Amino acid sequence: MPNKTPINRIINWLMRLFRLRKKIKIGVYGPPNTGKTTLANKIISDFLGYSDWVVSDIPHETRIIQSKREIQIKSDNNTLIIDLFDMPGIIHKDILTDRHYYTFLEHGIGKAEAKRRLHEAIKGVVKSVKFAEKLDCALVVLDSRDDPYLKVNAIILGLLESNDVKPIVVANKIDLPGADPEMVKEAFSKYPFVHMSAKNGQNIDKLYSLIIKTMG
Repeated sequence: MPNKTPINRIINWLMRLFRLRKKIKIGVYGPPNTGKTTLANKIISDFLGYSDWVVSDIPHETRIIQSKREIQIKSDNNTLIIDLFDMPGIIHKDILTDRHYYTFLEHGIGKAEAKRRLHEAIKGVVKSVKFAEKLDCALVVLDSRDDPYLKVNAIILGLLESNDVKPIVVANKIDLPGADPEMVKEAFSKYPFVHMSAKNGQNIDKLYSLIIKTMG
């Protein structure tokens, strides 16, 4: 019988190469102002060496889907290549229409600009919902100071599950007073979970390890 060892070695090498080059599409979801773009910037900075997405205290600063591609996440001697998509904050359209127009005004934005931002924000929410069908995984970023049982959180997770997207719940802003990540963990106990501060990078390595464990 011919010696098949060299062929097996080539097959194994190709399989390892395929696993290395496997690319995962990851979306960053959550309500407005939970730190989604801050987290996305942190991931980009750690592995690409720069970050350039705007972060603001004004709700719906991110109104279009932003993307960075071919990011190699590394953790525990494992590598995963991802395309990362930063989503506009998800909120019910009617609430967005009524509430956030005045929020823009309260931040010193003129009426014409507030209307333009509101229109863009509504379009951004709709596109974020539709985009879920293209994703493999989603980081659901929640402010660990807020009530985790808000309806919008259930809507986001339901949206992801209905599109066979694997969610990872991220309880963010644990560096701030009033943070209660355990409450978030209890509310979403069936999902992979990490508590962290995207702003200062606390527990970011745990997130990378969890992404690779979930999707690698």
